[in-house]
Amino acid sequence: ARGVRYPAPPPQTAAPPATTPPRGAPAPWWGGGAPPPTPGAVPLDEGEGLGSLLLGFWRGWERFWFAPRLPTALGLMRILCGLLAFYVHLGYSWGLLSYVGPDGWIDKPTADHVRLEQQTAIPGWGWEPQYTYDKGTAVWSIFYHVTGPTWIVALHVAFLVIMLLFALGLWSNATGFLTWVAAMSYVWRSQWTVFGLDTMLLILLAYLVLSPCGAALSLDRLLERWRARRAGLPEPGPAPPSTSANFATRLLQVHFCLIYLAAGTSKLLGSTWWSATAPNYVVLNYAFAPFQVPIYQPIMTLLAQQRWLWEAIMTGGVAFTISVELGFPFLVWDRRWRWACVCGSVMLHLAIGVFMGLVTFSLVMLIMLLAFVPPETVRQAIERLQERMRKALAERAARHLVPASKEKLVLSRS
Repeated sequence: ARGVRYPAPPPQTAAPPATTPPRGAPAPWWGGGAPPPTPGAVPLDEGEGLGSLLLGFWRGWERFWFAPRLPTALGLMRILCGLLAFYVHLGYSWGLLSYVGPDGWIDKPTADHVRLEQQTAIPGWGWEPQYTYDKGTAVWSIFYHVTGPTWIVALHVAFLVIMLLFALGLWSNATGFLTWVAAMSYVWRSQWTVFGLDTMLLILLAYLVLSPCGAALSLDRLLERWRARRAGLPEPGPAPPSTSANFATRLLQVHFCLIYLAAGTSKLLGSTWWSATAPNYVVLNYAFAPFQVPIYQPIMTLLAQQRWLWEAIMTGGVAFTISVELGFPFLVWDRRWRWACVCGSVMLHLAIGVFMGLVTFSLVMLIMLLAFVPPETVRQAIERLQERMRKALAERAARHLVPASKEKLVLSRS
């Protein structure tokens, strides 16, 4: 009605200004962080009981597998693994048809009988020794289907090129998968010449195929920067951390630990390891030990003449090997013991390479061991190496530039 006065609306308070949370503070709950706590409620991670224990376990499990990780270490592993695969399969070039040809050491009819007709015993699940039998084995190789000598040579050359491209990081996803297929084809066609190297190489290649190993230290990354410059866009920086890099790295780490655990426990079944005589079959074996080195045999003779010294070294070698292979799978997850475990593993495989002559096997195991090196450490090492190379090139250019400038000065005065 006219003349009636209504009460004035309450004054509106201004909204608090938006502030950016300090660095390291948890994100707001609407941005993916934790929701605000209910007044009077006890947080689950601070309470007691089974619920808080299970929640803590789940958060640790999720962080272990799915926390983002830099792909730098995977990129370095790709380079080394690709070069090693190229070197190993380059050795097939001499006598290629003897390995994978239809009339090789294991001719195609014999190989077909083994993979298609030979009976295979499959153990049962119970405690009683019950077996079921099946025909053939589930193996595959492209050399079972490509049997012409010309096509085998062409395929071999193509595989070598693909392995080099994988090492360089060009079309990493495709070349990585094809490198794994190629390595598997050689293994299953010439499986009577397979050794531990081939098995470990296939394992490493499988996990690299699952990982973003081409995101760092690769031609793919350089091409991405080149395309960005050509399009007038800002160049992408270093490869960011990713969940897939961490997941593939964790898979490789767990598999590596299982390999060590199986190797250590199997050694405990042998009497030669309990009697500390197992190293004798290595260091005194002409098929493995480096007797071609002139100083090696005199050293072995000197040790054999001092029985106490020989027994001390052999027993120490057994204790060291068992300790590394059984302790590594459990202690490597503790940061305080990680570098000791990694250094012990390096020493073990260096000894295997020297005293058993298994150099390529030791190399592939050391490449797999890089999965336990923090990617930040790998990136820092590579950056320091790049800085040293830039300084060396700059100093070299300066040394060549100074005489040239002096020569120009003399000519101008003359």
